[in-house]
Amino acid sequence: MTDTNPAAGPSRLRRILKSPRSLVVLFLVAPIVAVGAYLWVQVHSALSTSTKFQTVSYDVPTAPRLAALGGETVYRIDPTRSQLTYSVPEKIVGQTAHHATGSTNGIAGDLAINRSNPAASRVGQIVVDVEQLHSNNNLRDARIRQSYLESHNNPLAEFNTLSLSGLPPSIVDGRQYSFTMAGILTAHGKPAPVTWNVTAQLAGGQLNATATTHVKMSTFGVGPISLAGLLSTGDDVGLTFKLVALDPSRFSVPTLISAPASAPHTGQSPSFKKDIEPVLAANCASCHNSGQVGAAHWLLDTAGDAQKVADGVGVVTKNRYMPPWPASSLGVPLAHSKQLDQKTIDTIVRWANAGGKLDVPASTPIRPPKTPTGPQPRADVIMKMAQPYLGSLSVPNDYRCFVLDPHFTQPTYVTGYTVTPQHMAEIHHSQIFHIDATQAAEGLAMSGKDGQPGWRCYAGPDLPERGRHRGTSIQPNSSSTTSRTFGAQPGLMAGWVPGQDPVVYPEHSGILFQPGDAIVFQIHYHYDRQPVPDQSGVSFQTDPANAGIVPLDIVNPLAPVEIPCMPGVSAPLCDRSAALARDAQLYGPIGSAAESGLLLICNQTPQQLAMNFQGVASSSCDTTVPVSGQIVSAMGHMHTLGQSFRLTLDPGTPTQKVLLDIPTWNFDWQMNYELATPLHVNAGQTVRMQCSWDRSLDPNRPPKYIVFAEGTEDEMCFSTYAMIPDSKG
Repeated sequence: MTDTNPAAGPSRLRRILKSPRSLVVLFLVAPIVAVGAYLWVQVHSALSTSTKFQTVSYDVPTAPRLAALGGETVYRIDPTRSQLTYSVPEKIVGQTAHHATGSTNGIAGDLAINRSNPAASRVGQIVVDVEQLHSNNNLRDARIRQSYLESHNNPLAEFNTLSLSGLPPSIVDGRQYSFTMAGILTAHGKPAPVTWNVTAQLAGGQLNATATTHVKMSTFGVGPISLAGLLSTGDDVGLTFKLVALDPSRFSVPTLISAPASAPHTGQSPSFKKDIEPVLAANCASCHNSGQVGAAHWLLDTAGDAQKVADGVGVVTKNRYMPPWPASSLGVPLAHSKQLDQKTIDTIVRWANAGGKLDVPASTPIRPPKTPTGPQPRADVIMKMAQPYLGSLSVPNDYRCFVLDPHFTQPTYVTGYTVTPQHMAEIHHSQIFHIDATQAAEGLAMSGKDGQPGWRCYAGPDLPERGRHRGTSIQPNSSSTTSRTFGAQPGLMAGWVPGQDPVVYPEHSGILFQPGDAIVFQIHYHYDRQPVPDQSGVSFQTDPANAGIVPLDIVNPLAPVEIPCMPGVSAPLCDRSAALARDAQLYGPIGSAAESGLLLICNQTPQQLAMNFQGVASSSCDTTVPVSGQIVSAMGHMHTLGQSFRLTLDPGTPTQKVLLDIPTWNFDWQMNYELATPLHVNAGQTVRMQCSWDRSLDPNRPPKYIVFAEGTEDEMCFSTYAMIPDSKG
């Protein structure tokens, strides 16, 4: 469920039931409340518009100068009248496909033209400042600078000419000529051969030329761009050079250029103070204020920060990309929706279209409301990591486990929790596992063996199943609808991500702890700057075992995955058997056996699922509700190729109810959705899980036949739903 390092951690898929008809994959279940596998991928944040990537210096780059040889005249590029333009097919959710275009005037270079022998002409190195690329959307521009061109580290693209073909015997002033120019284009630090089609004309000491070509973004490692749920681009980019070069012996060649003019603004602006500021405070500030997880990608501390990216804010709200809420309105009503109503969206778009005007000082702070939006758990038990943990930039995605002891001396229900991170900016998410006394002793024995508190745990705590088994997950794929088959990593009881409110379990439910029981506090640290020591903690709301609290269970449907390589693509791992062998090498025997078990359970075959594959694959599996009770929440899980997800109760019957529908899957926003009203179900009712995947969402992924497996580069079809049984037995 998380991005893993297979070499560093054991697989979460540990066991298969011994009965051949009951090959059930046993592995980690999702948290009960809030975000289970909320995988905020650092390079996939839609609002990657920190001040660093909005601020651009509009200086003309420096290129090597040519000295005229016999019969030559040197022409120097005039950046004020020259331009490089890109054009790429772009699809934004809710809009028709179009071409996104951008340009830069930051161009320098010399051309030495021999009129009497054009074939002897020379083209010096042409240098382009791609940091200065700008379009009609500053959010797009900052996104390209930060995550794709990485132009703060690679600001210049260079073209070095190798040959000119199709030139005339001589050049006459005022006549237009067509020819080709071949050479090496280096962008994003990667060189590749490129041929331009050129038309050019000389007249009065001035050279006018237009050169066009097509390249693939993937060639230079800068795309295609895909922001799940918001936009995607093609791989092919059209490039157009429009050059004006002057004879410096006759003309003064400009060395300064101006910043691009602001886009025209339309319409009357709503009031920022009255209409916009309250929305940003309530829906954005908790993630994007300084010190919060989203601050590195869009810093929203002041009204001025919002104004800088007003057009981008308009785009992501208009298309319902932000605030994040991928679930559709199809099916049962869901609680705590983050979606803005249409009136609010229209107001934000009008403000953006009018230029993001402010009627408050730009320094006006934007802060989240002080009053919590939901019930607040008591801090009856407060726990903290025994010692600070200091990570390393050499392990940017660091999963660390710590044993925390609540010191219960009698049976006690945990009915709510609050995660208290010390350094939120470096914490990606956390998960909390319920363990027994024997497992706690095993965890403490592992802690500190590498010289640091805790232990590395990419896949989960990986504690032996001993003593009192404290699993809370139910596998509905069992041959018996009433049997409870617990996962290989039982006890996952809670999860947390930055911006999440404290949790009170719904409907007076909770997790029962026995004396000596403890928790494993797993933290996913993500470092994009020098780490600092962290000593985070957890507090519990508790109630005695005789307080009428009802136990909470999690049910864990799974389905197979069969995604062949794209038609026409050949590679060793495109062979299904070779891919399965590779999974077994990475994750152990279960790495290849898991898929076989799921195919058997779900009555599917690889041939059925891979039939007529043309880039989009799908899978489904019918399971049964294991016990009668109330479903209170549901979630789904796939990886980066995920296209859509749906969980349906009693499919195809008059009583059908969609529990969760995500029409456009977003790997970055994998939420647990609480039902607005608990739904009563009876043991034996059918639950159908449906998943689909689209290869085009990650066209640069190394070719491999993909099945249900552990790594982020693999895929899953996975769900959980939390339920309160009518009775425990």
